[in-house]
Amino acid sequence: MKTINSISTCALLSFSATMVHADITYTAPGMEAPYVTTELQKHVHHDMGKFWKYIITGYEYQLNAGVPDGGRVKGGQLRYQNGSQSFPGETTLKTKVNGQQLFSKTLNTSSFSGTTGLISQNLPTEIIIEDQEITLCLQYSSNMIGGNDHIILHGAALLAPPVPIGTLIAPSYVRDGGKPTLEWFITKSLSDDIVIVEIPVCKQPSPNEGPVKSNNGHGNNLDGIDVSNPGKSAARWAKKGIYDTDYNGDGSYEDDEGHGGGSAISQTPKLNPVAVE
Repeated sequence: MKTINSISTCALLSFSATMVHADITYTAPGMEAPYVTTELQKHVHHDMGKFWKYIITGYEYQLNAGVPDGGRVKGGQLRYQNGSQSFPGETTLKTKVNGQQLFSKTLNTSSFSGTTGLISQNLPTEIIIEDQEITLCLQYSSNMIGGNDHIILHGAALLAPPVPIGTLIAPSYVRDGGKPTLEWFITKSLSDDIVIVEIPVCKQPSPNEGPVKSNNGHGNNLDGIDVSNPGKSAARWAKKGIYDTDYNGDGSYEDDEGHGGGSAISQTPKLNPVAVE
């Protein structure tokens, strides 16, 4: 986000002081440098470009008497060039934003020390213009030279939406399919931006992953005999004439060992057929 605020009063007056005589110095949010002119009659438009949000919160101005245009100063009073008649000094200042008038002020004086003084005013309702081209208008008219008048519009000019500022606390890893808890402490209001947080999936083996232990044990089946790996236990049963069980009675002996790496047998346990005498 880039925000362009109005220039400070001290900086503005220092800038205008570099001129031989600045009749009006003008600045507003979004202006990179103040507008300064020595012309007594000026009507200018400043096309500022497009802003995401343009805000005017108030203004500050000061109008001062100067030397009468075509006249003179005598005894601290404004006079015409000839004679002793008083010169009616007058300065008028108007400013607008996108056609909306902010204020219109006039100084009338016949004294060389005449001034409005420094006036600072906050608007009762801020002017907020969103996503539009901004045009500033200044109308200035004076019959006095070197008044060193100025006008400052206070506010902000945002070229783009602000981004969140704060702290995001998230776990380093998350189980695949898990729903981690995120802690987000925001110190600046969110914009319409979408913030995506990616947490790497933790690649840890599940309990059934890794090397498989064979269940080709010795006598670890329901009937205590393992046709796929008889071992010593099966040999002892074989001496008795007992081999792996014929569960379905078809005359062949089935291997009832579970080959899935677990301890469970692969078939529903059945009892051996009862021998017929």
